[in-house]
Amino acid sequence: MFIRTIGLIGILLWQAPAIGQSQWATAGVPGQIVGLLRQVYANETRDTIYFAGSISFTGTQYWAESNSVMRYSNGQWDTLGVLNGLVYSVVLYNDTLITAGQFFQCSGNPCQGIAYHNGVEWQPYGNIAGGSIRKLRVLDGELYAVGGFNVVDGQPASGVAKRVGGSWEPVGFFNNVSSILDIAKYNGNVVVIGSGVAINGGTDIAEWDGEEWHLLGPGIINPMSGAHCLAVYQGDLYVGGQIAIAPGNPGQNIMRWDGTQFNALGQGVQQWLGNTTAIATVLTMAEHNGKLFVGGGFRAAGGIEAMGLASWDGTEWCSVLGDFQASGGVRSMDFYLDTLFVSCGVVLDGDSVNRAAKFIGEVYEAECSGPVGVEEEPLTQATFTLHPNPTTGLLHVALNGLRAREVFVADALGREVLRQGAPHSNTGPLILDLAPLSPGAYLVTVVDEQGMHYTQRVLRE
Repeated sequence: MFIRTIGLIGILLWQAPAIGQSQWATAGVPGQIVGLLRQVYANETRDTIYFAGSISFTGTQYWAESNSVMRYSNGQWDTLGVLNGLVYSVVLYNDTLITAGQFFQCSGNPCQGIAYHNGVEWQPYGNIAGGSIRKLRVLDGELYAVGGFNVVDGQPASGVAKRVGGSWEPVGFFNNVSSILDIAKYNGNVVVIGSGVAINGGTDIAEWDGEEWHLLGPGIINPMSGAHCLAVYQGDLYVGGQIAIAPGNPGQNIMRWDGTQFNALGQGVQQWLGNTTAIATVLTMAEHNGKLFVGGGFRAAGGIEAMGLASWDGTEWCSVLGDFQASGGVRSMDFYLDTLFVSCGVVLDGDSVNRAAKFIGEVYEAECSGPVGVEEEPLTQATFTLHPNPTTGLLHVALNGLRAREVFVADALGREVLRQGAPHSNTGPLILDLAPLSPGAYLVTVVDEQGMHYTQRVLRE
């Protein structure tokens, strides 16, 4: 029987759990080997929840022969057939369950990437080919599919398709798109995020006005940044991912678009408390009881410790109990009734959960940041410039009046690869030799005489 939460009561009523007492338990997903679970999805009334991903019933890790979609309702799990290949997403559309990914067979029937369940088995649901389908969403009663595909029911496409009548139709076209990762509807327009979305020099996020794609705002700035998930909350569009602070990117790993500009959510989420350079990520968002739950790979949210899961109410951040960072982060989540189900690692808070957990505590929140006001001191922005960027070797760091003590370079994982002192009498640019470094994106940080850190990104070609 399910243990239901009593709701989000608030920090004043929260009491610390007893030592060794976990607020989470295994969700009990069947299967001898449960691999990566890519989506947790609840129906509109939240009395049924689905898990899609890699689940083996044979005891082997040859996922192409054993993937399935699992359904939980009334305390029981059901196995819904076998999909031969990768399963990424599931959604209910007109009371029919649709699943998608990169598979070639469903319940023994040939099918290409997308299928529907007829109550007994999976059947083909059109033909979407040339790459995987990463996400299905129903927006204002219409079904959309996004991913890395280039053909939908025989028509050229670029990762975005819409179900019209009994077939799929492409939605606009992007040049050189790699993969669209998520889709939402905001102010009447469809919005997508993904790799390869490039319009007029901006990247990663675009909106469709019914005729053509336009860049949303300045796009997601910086070659090391990229969006992963979208949510509409309190009338604004929320964008989560690996988002570095830069002019145009005011938020760290999560931002809010108000129809005119992107806004920060206080200090956003961070890999380490107070760190503005190390890589962290937001992978999933879900709204419940007026709050937006945010999950991914991070250790802090809004200036407080939050180990991979936090809530945001439009004013403040609150950490959610559980050390998901030690469990590989939160990949996907949704609510069954009032109980949060998550896709995570094999072990959570010292207990085996087999990559899927459910909340069994009384209140979700442990510590809250307090109100995040519009006058909050912004995180330090870079005031120096780098050129050439990209570079094949020598990099000039123009300080623009900044009195530097030293400069260091870190890779995408935050590991320092170069450190250099700055002469007190520097009047010209500092010169860094990046030729010995492997091609890729790096963080250049200048430390001033007061110890303040300023960071820019550079691409080593």
